[in-house]
Amino acid sequence: MKEPFIFISCGQYTEAEKSLGKDICKVVQSITGLGAFFAEQVQDLNGLDSNILAALRDCTGFIAVLHPRGVIQRPDGSKHIRASVWIEQEIAVATYIQRLTQKSLPVIAFCHESVGREGIRELLHLNPITFTENADVLAALPQRLEHWKKLRFSQADNPLLADQRKQVQIKISHLGKEQIEALYVVARDGSSTERYVLGELNRQGMAHGMFSVLEGLSSRTNFIFQEPNQDPKTRPGDRRWIINPDLKELIKDYFARREM
Repeated sequence: MKEPFIFISCGQYTEAEKSLGKDICKVVQSITGLGAFFAEQVQDLNGLDSNILAALRDCTGFIAVLHPRGVIQRPDGSKHIRASVWIEQEIAVATYIQRLTQKSLPVIAFCHESVGREGIRELLHLNPITFTENADVLAALPQRLEHWKKLRFSQADNPLLADQRKQVQIKISHLGKEQIEALYVVARDGSSTERYVLGELNRQGMAHGMFSVLEGLSSRTNFIFQEPNQDPKTRPGDRRWIINPDLKELIKDYFARREM
């Protein structure tokens, strides 16, 4: 299973903002022992948008830092300093997921003194901590993270994750032996061509001359799919397949338990 982690929603418009996000990650890891997700540090072929949405769904805690992004003028002539649209959106998505899943999600929010309230933040009670300089965020964060140390162990009995694990186990148990072993190969080795997986199965005396094993597995489950952005002319046998990133850790957990 995934280790509990904190989602860091912090601007990346300037090098100073990127540096702050990375420093927050270090503080989180040092004080709580939890992992930290900061999009600037993500390098993954699955796409940044998919990673962000999956992280917002799975995170154990949420830290938001709202920096000023410029002045807008309202129809009544009044002026308003807005925050990063990205950060506002991440707050909104995290709120929606929390309400939809009835998941308890602790939040620490920092808002620059010049930023006004708008959007869904007008409806939420975030009680943000006002800051002037980035150093203010790092100075105030450690004390508030002390209460989050217990979050490291809070997901162990999470009924939602337990149910997801059970559903994955049931689906895998209904697959044929060749499909289970093909799934294992892709989970173990990452992005794999049909030819490579077939070779691994052949070594076990299975799937002789069958490039359709992965295609069949994909049609029966949402466990794997073809790697994006491949040449449409790629011939069967050379097509690359990957594990569904949303289920990757659950599938790996299944095979890890199998080998115990």
